[in-house]
Amino acid sequence: MSSTRPALAVPLWFGAALMPLVAAQIVRLYQTSAFAWLMSDYSGRLAALCVLWIIPAARTVAFAPQRLKVGVVEMVVWVIGITALYLIIDRPLSGFIDNLLPGTRMGRYPVLHGWLYAIDITFGLALVAYQEELIFRRCGRLAFCNWLGDGWAMIIATSFLFASYHWWTGVGNMATAMLFGIGAMLAYRRIGALWPVVAAHYLSDLASFA
Repeated sequence: MSSTRPALAVPLWFGAALMPLVAAQIVRLYQTSAFAWLMSDYSGRLAALCVLWIIPAARTVAFAPQRLKVGVVEMVVWVIGITALYLIIDRPLSGFIDNLLPGTRMGRYPVLHGWLYAIDITFGLALVAYQEELIFRRCGRLAFCNWLGDGWAMIIATSFLFASYHWWTGVGNMATAMLFGIGAMLAYRRIGALWPVVAAHYLSDLASFA
Protein backbone atom coordinates (compact mmCIF):
# COMPACT_ATOMS: atom_id res chain seq x y z
CA MET A 1 0.00 0.00 0.00
CA SER A 2 1.45 3.38 -1.03
CA SER A 3 2.28 5.82 1.75
CA THR A 4 2.11 8.87 -0.48
CA ARG A 5 -0.82 11.23 -0.13
CA PRO A 6 -2.44 13.04 -3.04
CA ALA A 7 -1.73 16.76 -3.22
CA LEU A 8 -4.48 19.03 -1.95
CA ALA A 9 -6.50 20.65 -4.73
CA VAL A 10 -5.88 24.09 -3.20
CA PRO A 11 -2.77 24.16 -0.94
CA LEU A 12 -3.24 25.30 2.63
CA TRP A 13 -0.62 28.04 2.31
CA PHE A 14 -2.83 29.76 -0.25
CA GLY A 15 -5.67 29.97 2.24
CA ALA A 16 -3.24 31.11 4.93
CA ALA A 17 -2.13 34.01 2.72
CA LEU A 18 -5.74 35.09 2.17
CA MET A 19 -6.58 35.21 5.87
CA PRO A 20 -4.77 38.48 6.78
CA LEU A 21 -6.19 40.12 3.67
CA VAL A 22 -9.79 39.40 4.64
CA ALA A 23 -9.11 40.30 8.28
CA ALA A 24 -7.68 43.67 7.21
CA GLN A 25 -10.72 44.34 5.02
CA ILE A 26 -13.07 43.78 7.95
CA VAL A 27 -10.99 45.99 10.24
CA ARG A 28 -10.96 48.74 7.60
CA LEU A 29 -14.74 48.99 7.58
CA TYR A 30 -14.69 50.33 11.15
CA GLN A 31 -11.98 52.96 10.65
CA THR A 32 -13.05 56.60 10.73
CA SER A 33 -9.76 58.22 9.71
CA ALA A 34 -7.99 57.91 6.37
CA PHE A 35 -4.67 57.16 8.07
CA ALA A 36 -6.10 54.28 10.11
CA TRP A 37 -7.86 52.93 7.01
CA LEU A 38 -4.64 52.88 5.01
CA MET A 39 -2.61 51.37 7.84
CA SER A 40 -5.14 48.56 8.16
CA ASP A 41 -5.00 47.99 4.42
CA TYR A 42 -1.21 48.05 4.16
CA SER A 43 -0.83 45.79 7.21
CA GLY A 44 -3.03 43.08 5.73
CA ARG A 45 -1.24 43.14 2.40
CA LEU A 46 2.24 43.06 3.93
CA ALA A 47 1.18 40.26 6.28
CA ALA A 48 0.00 38.19 3.31
CA LEU A 49 3.37 38.66 1.61
CA CYS A 50 5.11 37.62 4.82
CA VAL A 51 3.04 34.43 4.93
CA LEU A 52 4.15 33.58 1.40
CA TRP A 53 7.77 34.22 2.33
CA ILE A 54 7.74 32.29 5.61
CA ILE A 55 6.20 29.07 4.23
CA PRO A 56 8.83 27.31 2.06
CA ALA A 57 6.32 25.73 -0.34
CA ALA A 58 4.70 29.11 -0.91
CA ARG A 59 8.01 30.93 -1.27
CA THR A 60 9.15 28.71 -4.13
CA VAL A 61 5.95 29.49 -5.99
CA ALA A 62 5.64 33.20 -5.23
CA PHE A 63 9.20 34.44 -5.53
CA ALA A 64 11.01 32.18 -7.99
CA PRO A 65 12.52 34.09 -10.97
CA GLN A 66 10.49 34.24 -14.17
CA ARG A 67 11.44 35.08 -17.74
CA LEU A 68 9.44 36.66 -20.51
CA LYS A 69 8.09 34.24 -23.10
CA VAL A 70 7.24 36.99 -25.58
CA GLY A 71 9.00 39.93 -27.16
CA VAL A 72 9.01 43.42 -25.72
CA VAL A 73 6.54 44.76 -28.29
CA GLU A 74 3.94 42.08 -27.57
CA MET A 75 4.42 42.58 -23.83
CA VAL A 76 3.80 46.33 -24.17
CA VAL A 77 0.69 45.66 -26.26
CA TRP A 78 -0.67 43.40 -23.52
CA VAL A 79 0.01 45.98 -20.80
CA ILE A 80 -1.56 48.83 -22.75
CA GLY A 81 -4.47 46.68 -23.89
CA ILE A 82 -5.42 45.47 -20.41
CA THR A 83 -5.10 48.97 -18.96
CA ALA A 84 -7.10 50.61 -21.73
CA LEU A 85 -9.86 48.00 -21.67
CA TYR A 86 -10.28 48.35 -17.91
CA LEU A 87 -10.45 52.13 -18.08
CA ILE A 88 -13.02 51.98 -20.86
CA ILE A 89 -15.40 49.56 -19.14
CA ASP A 90 -14.84 50.31 -15.45
CA ARG A 91 -17.06 53.31 -14.68
CA PRO A 92 -19.84 52.65 -17.24
CA LEU A 93 -20.24 48.97 -16.37
CA SER A 94 -19.86 49.29 -12.61
CA GLY A 95 -22.18 52.30 -12.57
CA PHE A 96 -24.82 50.45 -14.61
CA ILE A 97 -24.72 47.40 -12.35
CA ASP A 98 -24.75 49.46 -9.16
CA ASN A 99 -27.83 51.30 -10.41
CA LEU A 100 -29.54 47.97 -11.01
CA LEU A 101 -28.42 46.60 -7.64
CA PRO A 102 -28.15 49.56 -5.28
CA GLY A 103 -26.97 49.18 -1.71
CA THR A 104 -24.33 46.49 -2.26
CA ARG A 105 -21.39 48.80 -1.54
CA MET A 106 -20.25 48.40 2.07
CA GLY A 107 -17.43 50.93 2.13
CA ARG A 108 -15.48 53.47 0.13
CA TYR A 109 -11.86 54.30 -0.41
CA PRO A 110 -10.94 57.26 1.82
CA VAL A 111 -10.45 60.74 0.39
CA LEU A 112 -6.75 61.52 0.77
CA HIS A 113 -4.84 64.78 0.74
CA GLY A 114 -1.27 65.99 1.05
CA TRP A 115 1.51 63.62 2.06
CA LEU A 116 -0.93 60.77 2.71
CA TYR A 117 -2.17 61.02 -0.87
CA ALA A 118 1.40 61.10 -2.21
CA ILE A 119 2.34 57.96 -0.26
CA ASP A 120 -0.75 56.06 -1.34
CA ILE A 121 -0.56 57.00 -5.01
CA THR A 122 3.03 55.70 -5.14
CA PHE A 123 3.81 53.10 -2.49
CA GLY A 124 0.19 52.18 -1.76
CA LEU A 125 -0.92 51.49 -5.31
CA ALA A 126 2.33 49.67 -6.07
CA LEU A 127 1.77 47.45 -3.02
CA VAL A 128 -1.81 46.77 -4.10
CA ALA A 129 -0.81 45.86 -7.64
CA TYR A 130 2.09 43.63 -6.62
CA GLN A 131 0.31 41.85 -3.77
CA GLU A 132 -2.92 41.19 -5.65
CA GLU A 133 -1.23 39.98 -8.82
CA LEU A 134 1.18 37.81 -6.86
CA ILE A 135 -1.59 36.09 -4.92
CA PHE A 136 -4.50 35.97 -7.35
CA ARG A 137 -2.55 35.45 -10.56
CA ARG A 138 0.79 33.77 -9.83
CA CYS A 139 -0.10 31.84 -6.69
CA GLY A 140 -3.76 31.43 -7.65
CA ARG A 141 -2.85 29.86 -10.96
CA LEU A 142 -0.74 27.18 -9.35
CA ALA A 143 -3.14 26.70 -6.45
CA PHE A 144 -6.05 25.90 -8.77
CA CYS A 145 -4.14 24.09 -11.52
CA ASN A 146 -4.08 20.75 -9.67
CA TRP A 147 -7.84 20.96 -9.35
CA LEU A 148 -8.99 22.63 -12.56
CA GLY A 149 -6.09 22.45 -14.99
CA ASP A 150 -4.51 25.48 -16.67
CA GLY A 151 -7.39 26.42 -18.96
CA TRP A 152 -10.57 28.45 -18.75
CA ALA A 153 -11.85 26.78 -15.59
CA MET A 154 -8.76 28.01 -13.71
CA ILE A 155 -9.01 31.46 -15.28
CA ILE A 156 -12.67 31.85 -14.28
CA ALA A 157 -12.10 30.47 -10.78
CA THR A 158 -9.14 32.72 -9.97
CA SER A 159 -10.86 35.75 -11.49
CA PHE A 160 -14.00 35.05 -9.46
CA LEU A 161 -11.87 34.80 -6.33
CA PHE A 162 -10.19 38.09 -7.24
CA ALA A 163 -13.59 39.70 -7.74
CA SER A 164 -14.86 38.27 -4.44
CA TYR A 165 -11.89 39.89 -2.70
CA HIS A 166 -13.50 43.21 -3.67
CA TRP A 167 -16.78 42.29 -1.92
CA TRP A 168 -16.93 45.53 0.06
CA THR A 169 -16.86 47.74 -3.06
CA GLY A 170 -20.20 46.57 -4.46
CA VAL A 171 -21.35 44.22 -7.20
CA GLY A 172 -20.51 46.68 -9.98
CA ASN A 173 -16.85 46.93 -9.07
CA MET A 174 -16.71 43.17 -8.48
CA ALA A 175 -17.89 42.64 -12.07
CA THR A 176 -15.21 44.90 -13.54
CA ALA A 177 -12.61 43.31 -11.24
CA MET A 178 -13.53 39.89 -12.59
CA LEU A 179 -13.16 41.07 -16.18
CA PHE A 180 -9.80 42.60 -15.36
CA GLY A 181 -8.79 39.34 -13.66
CA ILE A 182 -9.62 37.35 -16.79
CA GLY A 183 -7.55 39.68 -18.96
CA ALA A 184 -4.69 39.71 -16.47
CA MET A 185 -4.55 35.92 -16.24
CA LEU A 186 -4.61 35.56 -20.03
CA ALA A 187 -1.76 38.04 -20.23
CA TYR A 188 0.20 36.30 -17.48
CA ARG A 189 -0.10 32.90 -19.13
CA ARG A 190 1.02 34.36 -22.45
CA ILE A 191 3.82 36.62 -21.18
CA GLY A 192 5.25 34.16 -18.65
CA ALA A 193 6.39 36.80 -16.15
CA LEU A 194 4.27 38.61 -13.60
CA TRP A 195 5.79 42.08 -13.55
CA PRO A 196 4.15 43.34 -16.79
CA VAL A 197 0.74 42.37 -15.35
CA VAL A 198 1.65 44.17 -12.12
CA ALA A 199 2.49 47.23 -14.23
CA ALA A 200 -0.90 47.07 -15.97
CA HIS A 201 -2.65 46.75 -12.60
CA TYR A 202 -0.75 49.74 -11.21
CA LEU A 203 -1.45 51.90 -14.26
CA SER A 204 -5.16 51.01 -14.13
CA ASP A 205 -5.41 51.96 -10.46
CA LEU A 206 -3.29 55.08 -10.96
CA ALA A 207 -5.57 56.34 -13.72
CA SER A 208 -8.66 55.57 -11.61
CA PHE A 209 -7.43 57.21 -8.39
CA ALA A 210 -5.32 60.06 -9.73
